[in-house]
Amino acid sequence: MDRDVRTTTRRAGAGSVMLIAVLMLAETNHAFEQNMVSIALPHLYADFGDPVAVGWSITGYALVAAATAATAGRLGDVLGRRMVLAGSLLLGTVGSFVVVFWPTLAGLITGRAIQGFTGAILGLAFGIARERMGEARAGQAISLLAGTALVGGTLGQLIAGTMLDRWGWHSMFYFSAALALISTILAVVVVPPSPRRGTLRDVDFLGGTLFAVIITLLLLAFTVARAGAAGRVVGSLLAAAVVIGALFTSWSLRHRNPAIDLRAFRVKRVAIAHAAMLVASLGVMSTFVSFSVALQTPSVVGIGLGATALVTSLFMGIPSLIGGGVFSPLSGRLARRYGAGVSMLLGASIVAVGSVTLLLTSRTSIGLPVGIAFTIFGVGALYAAIPVLLLRATPEERTSEAGNLNQVVKAVGLAVGPILVSALLATNVVQVGQRPFPAPNAHSAVFMLSTVAAALLIVLSLVAIRVERGIPRREGGTAPDPVTDTERGTTANPVSGTNPGAVPA
Repeated sequence: MDRDVRTTTRRAGAGSVMLIAVLMLAETNHAFEQNMVSIALPHLYADFGDPVAVGWSITGYALVAAATAATAGRLGDVLGRRMVLAGSLLLGTVGSFVVVFWPTLAGLITGRAIQGFTGAILGLAFGIARERMGEARAGQAISLLAGTALVGGTLGQLIAGTMLDRWGWHSMFYFSAALALISTILAVVVVPPSPRRGTLRDVDFLGGTLFAVIITLLLLAFTVARAGAAGRVVGSLLAAAVVIGALFTSWSLRHRNPAIDLRAFRVKRVAIAHAAMLVASLGVMSTFVSFSVALQTPSVVGIGLGATALVTSLFMGIPSLIGGGVFSPLSGRLARRYGAGVSMLLGASIVAVGSVTLLLTSRTSIGLPVGIAFTIFGVGALYAAIPVLLLRATPEERTSEAGNLNQVVKAVGLAVGPILVSALLATNVVQVGQRPFPAPNAHSAVFMLSTVAAALLIVLSLVAIRVERGIPRREGGTAPDPVTDTERGTTANPVSGTNPGAVPA
């Protein structure tokens, strides 16, 4: 009998490893598609000649990814996560083939927009891992998946760069189509079917649509502002977003089962996790734009190494691999043993070390790469800690929705942040021959932004630690129990949707 138990245990362990491997492959697909075009922009400019129009290949992806992340999570909770995961991957395959067979600017923008449906993958993967592995092992799995988002983006840039040099930008879409198709097949074969929790009638399509429109209007406003559109156009888009935002808030607070449960923000850990992701994406991850520019800037400017594109990829890629492969799992272990707030504090402190190093020593050949490396290491730790903090305060049946909302917050930060960083870099420019380069003090302004963001993340981490210490611990373990009325500050349940004034679903 003991032998049968051991055999069953080994099989369960092997099945979990295979499941996580497939989910990591799926997230690698998302990370690759998210980052593949950025390195190909010079080639696309040369082929199509209009940088603003080409930019829609990135903006269109971001718009659809943000909208999809807001709605697909709830669909996964209702219809089954495997079904929605496979559908997202399949749409990523379709988007790649659209570009392959329609290699025009319109085809590029259309295909990239369809690829944006893969934006739901990470939140769905979180839900599947938690559903199949239980609370005890889900924390480490979530850390691995979060690290994959960082490592996958790095590998995507390296693979895309290699293919660009040899076969042109079209080759990237052949690769992404094959990767997405393989991921789809493995998801159907390996991922167990999820239980259905309700029907399509239980999905708040109106709330999801309103939220998608708000995100679209905000991203459009920032996009056209960056392109130099008239102030009244930007103002009109922002005003429309505010009006629709008010309608969305009213609807969501009254609905029994909203697409985005704003009542969950009453839970302190949920609010801290979303705030931390916004600060990290807007104030830290967005500064990676400055890293790439600084590394390739000639040293005669006063900052920079004059590195080639390949060397720049290595300077940023190797720390990303270490951040995702070492610091993310380490952060997950710390979160499981001491609480997610401690892991967040580790990541925020490492980011602070990197940012201060850049602020003080970025004009030296040692300080610049060392500061960049430490900043990326810290992001790797934060990538693992923030989702753990969030999902420990989220009911299992709403996991994908909560995870995807966190990805939407990140998408908004990554839409706004690069605009701010670009504006700071443009404040002071030095001409070297016919090429302009941001001056050292312009980069220093960006590094100051990252330093301030790191300080805010440290404060949020300390608040998270205090909140977690006030939550009862699981019997025989150290991880805090799910949300309690004490943490919420109310006897109502903001996550399940219990609300005296609710509108029937």
